[in-house]
Amino acid sequence: MQMKHLRKLFLMMMMLVGMIVVAACGSDEITTDNGEEKIVVVTTIAQIADGVKNIGGDQVEVVSLMGPGVDPHLYKATQSDMKKLEQADMIFYNGLHLEGKC
Repeated sequence: MQMKHLRKLFLMMMMLVGMIVVAACGSDEITTDNGEEKIVVVTTIAQIADGVKNIGGDQVEVVSLMGPGVDPHLYKATQSDMKKLEQADMIFYNGLHLEGKC
């Protein structure tokens, strides 16, 4: 008899864990006009962002970490910049030591 109770308790716990996992997998996806998901692209400088916007059109959502007037050699990433990078589907950067080190 006690085994049945343990089995029921175990099944309820597993269902609870499953519901929590499913709820945590919510989506903040950005979509196009026709409902398709946009590709989230993060770029380091505005010049790269312009190129990505021109090529990707309305299929991409482009975020540039450095706006106009920011010296890329002296750039230091902030916590919000790191979060943007983590959430990106693609990251474009110049390299060749143009961007400052994180």
